[in-house]
Amino acid sequence: MFSHLPLPAVRQRRRRSSCIRQLLTCSALALSLPAVAQERAPDAADTAGQTTSEVLTGDIVVNGRRDRSALAEERQAAGVVDIITTGDVAINSQTNVTDLARRLPGVSVARDQGRNQSATGEAQFATIRGFDTGFNAYTLDGVRLPQTAGSGRAISLNLFSPFAIGGLVVDKTPGAARDADAIAGIIDLRTPTAFDFSTNFTRGRVLAQGAGLALDRSQEAWGGAMGIDAARRFGDAQQFGFYLAGYYEERANAAESTAVQNDYKTTKVNVGTARANADALSADGVQWNFYNNKIKRYGASGALDMRTDALDLYARVNYATYLNTNTMNQTGLRNELNNGQTNPNPSQAHNGGTTTAYSAAGVYNPVGVNPASYFRTEDVEQELFSAQLGAKAHWNGFTAALEGAYADGRFDQPSRIEAAFRGISYGNATQSGTATEAWRVDLSNPISPRPVLSTGAQAYVASLDRPTQLYVQQGYDYLSEKKKTLRASIGHDGEGVLRRVEVGGLYEDADRTGRSLAPDATRYRFKTPLQSGSVTGPTINEYLGYVLKDFLDYYPVRPIKVLSRAQLDSQARLLVPSIAVSQATINQGLLQGEEQRKALYATATLAAGNFELVPGVRYEANHFSARYYLSDADGARFVNAGRRYDHVDPSVLAAWRPNERFVVRGAVRSSYARPAFDQLAGPTRITRDIDPKTGQSVITAISQPNPNLKPVQAWSYDLGVEYYGGTGRYAQVAVYHKDLSNILVPTAVRSTGQTIDGIQYTRPNDGGTGKATGIEASGRFTIGDLVASPLLSGVGIGGNVTWQTTEATYRIAASDLRTSRLPQAPNLIYNAELFYAAGPMRANLWYNYTGRVLATVQDTQPDIWVQPLKELNFGLAFAATDHLEIGVSARNLLDNASYWTTVGRSEKYISNDRNGGYLKTGRVFQISLTMTR
Repeated sequence: MFSHLPLPAVRQRRRRSSCIRQLLTCSALALSLPAVAQERAPDAADTAGQTTSEVLTGDIVVNGRRDRSALAEERQAAGVVDIITTGDVAINSQTNVTDLARRLPGVSVARDQGRNQSATGEAQFATIRGFDTGFNAYTLDGVRLPQTAGSGRAISLNLFSPFAIGGLVVDKTPGAARDADAIAGIIDLRTPTAFDFSTNFTRGRVLAQGAGLALDRSQEAWGGAMGIDAARRFGDAQQFGFYLAGYYEERANAAESTAVQNDYKTTKVNVGTARANADALSADGVQWNFYNNKIKRYGASGALDMRTDALDLYARVNYATYLNTNTMNQTGLRNELNNGQTNPNPSQAHNGGTTTAYSAAGVYNPVGVNPASYFRTEDVEQELFSAQLGAKAHWNGFTAALEGAYADGRFDQPSRIEAAFRGISYGNATQSGTATEAWRVDLSNPISPRPVLSTGAQAYVASLDRPTQLYVQQGYDYLSEKKKTLRASIGHDGEGVLRRVEVGGLYEDADRTGRSLAPDATRYRFKTPLQSGSVTGPTINEYLGYVLKDFLDYYPVRPIKVLSRAQLDSQARLLVPSIAVSQATINQGLLQGEEQRKALYATATLAAGNFELVPGVRYEANHFSARYYLSDADGARFVNAGRRYDHVDPSVLAAWRPNERFVVRGAVRSSYARPAFDQLAGPTRITRDIDPKTGQSVITAISQPNPNLKPVQAWSYDLGVEYYGGTGRYAQVAVYHKDLSNILVPTAVRSTGQTIDGIQYTRPNDGGTGKATGIEASGRFTIGDLVASPLLSGVGIGGNVTWQTTEATYRIAASDLRTSRLPQAPNLIYNAELFYAAGPMRANLWYNYTGRVLATVQDTQPDIWVQPLKELNFGLAFAATDHLEIGVSARNLLDNASYWTTVGRSEKYISNDRNGGYLKTGRVFQISLTMTR
């Protein structure tokens, strides 16, 4: 409910306000929200004594001039709203807005580990109170954004830069005038306008960054960004205004991780599944990964406004591009035998089959170690263009608003290259006959699995002259979504008990086009002892590259070489086109789909004294249709799928303001969450792996969509008390509860699955019920207001904490129902901040903690959990002149892990690399200049 970063003084104007980049205030943009008090630009009294630099960059300074507008908007809102400005690059080294969102109460972040995006050191997705991203709605100036992340409904916010997005507004209890498919709430990004600033200005910002881990590993580590923006008001009554911003950023970083190779095996033979023996497991292989990222982020935004007593007109344009050139180099040791070597272990019954991985005593004792290297690119291109035109007329208490918007989003992986190096396993000194090389993985250090090998095996796997390259392959992924939106509303303001009545509607149409090609389909095979081929591939040593000298806390027994990206790109261009890809294979990755959402709503605002009640009801009708390629028992073919469903969602928001200091707030509302489009319709996904005995690609899993999925439904209950103690002092406590039905666990990789002939089949289905109960508190105050000390006059503290318990019942198979936590929902989130602001100096020290979350639901394996994530950041800014501010900042000062996943809740068993493992991206250091005139 409260802003972490107070904003400068500005009063509100008409209906809805828009918080901006570094300073600053709030302006009327949206058309369909309840009315708020009228706003004006600050007058000379508001800004007296401030330099231009202070006016434009002082959003975190708490001195009596800069915190009123954000708090005023939060206080006057009918529901629970939190606001944070994002543009203060002087003391924040985060250059994507997602990481800054974590400062708000109850907001946590998530990453796409499947595309190596956790290795960038940036978060991608923001989510309210830790609920799965599919339970959140994401808007830009109130309009829903198209998909730019490749799957699901979450919007990848790493596309957006604080140079052009002014702020984030989190509405945790949206009423009937806003989208109902938002169980957790709505995250709105706001574009600045000229009316948000107290003066005309032109501002330039430049910064330089260095990545500590990349520097330590002699990799590309430097980067920088620049941005320029300007605001102007003009006209005889200053009724016109425009704002323009542009930015460009490039930076490089490195990351490193360790993980086990495959799913865990039970330490004892024939004792049931790994899930049933979660405290007695053994690792099957180990691997180490090194990542390089080169990120580009650029774009522009603009706002044009006309504001008169009778009519408001506005236009908004945003363009943003995010490019990440991502490369992963992997070294691994696999438990396997090949080339005709004989396993000395007896063949034993195990979980309905047979195995030779256990000794005669029944203890896990794999024989044979295969040194392997692997190279993968996960380049990502994201692009977004959006435009809005709107008008609002008001006369004699009536208002009418109309807005049209168009947005085009693109997600592209134009080239996904994979290369593997695999050869003969070490079974004994001669690599023939009966193998004797039994080995294991030491898990005594939970973040550093280490192989236990004989001297001979160590020498064998340490040589980068073996093995030669097994294959090279190349695929792609592409998704485009074009979204068109039309919104309209009409309302009337009264002066009695019925203060306002409003009705409105929405029409939203989205067209999706997708295509993908799995790299496996283009595999060029080299000649090796394991497979036929016409050419013998090179070894790791024969590639250009750099052998790392250091790695995490343990350097692998098999060295890691960062291969030349250009050399592998060239190899893929030369060899992959020689592999014929059938039309049927290409068809498997094609998708065309369309979604429509229509809405009607009615709200009223009732007031009696200091009490305000906002009842409302919203009706939303959804329809989707799609054509995609399906493979099942009836064969492979194109199919058409579609479904219609609607939802009625009543809501009641209430606020009691007995005086200027206190607000008691409550809300009851119904809402729902649409299943992700790729769960409803899309290509059959086929997962393959290499058979160690034959070297051939084999299918291990097949997943299919389910067009009959129902939306998740929820009732939410919120109650809170807020205290405003004057300038820079506020506190809030709130409790909330949610009841959910038709729970679909979107992270369940094996939900309702079955295994046939060694292939795992998966199709998502609706589950049972769920619930969440939590308490949230936040506050901020300046110590100097309480203690008469010149030394402490500019010192303050702030923070927030969210504690919750969640529960969900989900279906793994027809007879397998389980109850556990809601996925992605931590039990504990908190921020703590120490800040200082006096004279030309300001600084902050900010610590963020996000508790353990359930990441992936599994069937025969324990579930995947993300362990608690912690980050300490520091920023310092100094106003050298009235027009120049110098900033220095550091992120992740304690060099904590950026991502850490385990098999099971405890830290005991690190996960395999497909789920993350233990990953570090290091510290980031920044220096910046902000110039204004």
